[in-house]
Amino acid sequence: MILISILGDFHSSIFPLYYEFKDKITKHIVVHDAAFRERNSYKKILKSFKKFNKKNSLNIQTEEFSIDEDSLKSIQELIKLIENFGVKFEDIYINATDGLSNIGVVLGSKLLKKGVNILSYDMYENSYNLTTKDNMKNIKLQSKMSIKNHFYLKGIKIETLEDISFAHRYKSEIIELFEKHGSELDYMKKDVVQQSRRYAQNYKNAKRLIDTMGLDFLKDSKQITGGLFEFYVYLIIKDLGFDDILVGVKVSQKISEGIKVENEFDILLMKDNHLHMIECKFTKHPKISELVYKYSTLINLIDDDGRVMILTNEPVYKDNIYDRSKTLQNHRRAFLNKIALRGSVLKHKELFLDDVKTMFL
Repeated sequence: MILISILGDFHSSIFPLYYEFKDKITKHIVVHDAAFRERNSYKKILKSFKKFNKKNSLNIQTEEFSIDEDSLKSIQELIKLIENFGVKFEDIYINATDGLSNIGVVLGSKLLKKGVNILSYDMYENSYNLTTKDNMKNIKLQSKMSIKNHFYLKGIKIETLEDISFAHRYKSEIIELFEKHGSELDYMKKDVVQQSRRYAQNYKNAKRLIDTMGLDFLKDSKQITGGLFEFYVYLIIKDLGFDDILVGVKVSQKISEGIKVENEFDILLMKDNHLHMIECKFTKHPKISELVYKYSTLINLIDDDGRVMILTNEPVYKDNIYDRSKTLQNHRRAFLNKIALRGSVLKHKELFLDDVKTMFL
């Protein structure tokens, strides 16, 4: 199978189909616009494909093809390349999901009648349309990417992540800590909630939690670098039907040699080849404005169709953004950026679980 992927603005749209057919692909042609602004982007994607193939021992020949999207002559050169592959046209598949429309139109008009297949991924249904000269079929994807593979294809490196085995080992204790003692935790310092072995040894309030509440499990928390609240949220959503979940994920994105940008995500959720995130802020005065701005810019780093939920400890779970009597600028900005700004999970657990199912599943 020869796969031709046409890059457009939303690069994540080509990854699910590549992952679906990875064991059948022998040659992969990455078609990109020749414009200067596209060069760095396609180079990173090309490199990530090659690294992914090597990591998974895939014998796929990966090549690039530069095209002028506004030139019929340039598109015809791509057609000539395809016609000279020396294989059956039925073995050639063009992923035109995110390709510029004029390229897809010309390729379809010239190559469908020869037997070439046109693919188009539907990100909302996690399926694809397979168009041939005779008919069109809608097919559900069978393969589901892990979060690690998703980042690998995007050229993003996972630096560290939390050990969720701790959450499983002390599931009942963690749930008890928040659901039975949540009101006390509300008034403690952030450092107390973010229990680690170091905190337990150095903070009086942390020691009181262990001694008076019978939470001896905190003495075994040497692997925890983030907050226990993330583990609590993970534990109450882990069985809802996600394909993959990671907690406390630090990632880095290379800009140039020796220079990279790092970001951290509290909980990452993968469902049907789309990656989403929950940010957990169990503190009295979270900096909401900063959080909304931050994730407004990072949402496309997660996924082109990714969604974000920010949890705070505010008593009101969900504000009516259309209420003119309230100043809710942060909530409205969050809504416009596909970010759900929410309040206390402890006070509104069922609302939160319904929210998660509606947004991410």
